[in-house]
Order: sequence, then structure tokens, then C-alpha cells
Amino acid sequence: MKNSCPISKAANFLGSKWTFELIYYLQKRRRFCELQEIMNGLNPSTLTQRLIQLEREQIVQREVIPDSHPHVEYYLTTKGYDLLSVFCELANWVSRWYPEEVY
Repeated sequence: MKNSCPISKAANFLGSKWTFELIYYLQKRRRFCELQEIMNGLNPSTLTQRLIQLEREQIVQREVIPDSHPHVEYYLTTKGYDLLSVFCELANWVSRWYPEEVY
């Protein structure tokens, strides 16, 4: 049965802790270790889970870089970049209604 609320689908995967921040930081290509460093307090297993979930939703792309020291980079897909306009509107809403909590 389909859910009649179109926001529910997004809320199911965006509502997980750290997901908003992760998408925000992936506006630029990043390695796993960079994400871990920027998102201080996020344990590696949770980061892995969020990245897998976002890959599954085709919000994030994972790319193996075959270098002399191979590594993995993550970046937003076109679908992921489309979310940034939603984030901008949400940030405007928070700034308007909760200005004392925005720094």
C-alpha cells in the first residue's frame, strides 16, 4: 500500500541521525577518513551504514580510485544535488523561526 504523504519516503532515510550533515559535507568529493574527521563524533560503522543507505537511494556515489594507494571517494549524484535546494529552504525556515538557535 502506498503512503499518501509524499514526505514520508524522504523522512524515512533523511531522518536518520547524521544523514543531513553527511549530505551537506558531500557537496564536495570526500574520502571516508575525511568524512569521519569532519563529522566528529560519528563512529565508523554508523558512517558506513549511512553511506550504504544513501548509495542505495542513489543520493551518493562511491568511486574506487585506482592509484598507487587505492582509495574510495564519495560524492553526491544528480539526485543528491537536487536535495541541496531543499536543504537551503529548510535552512531559511530554521533561520526565520529559530534565529536564536542558528549560529
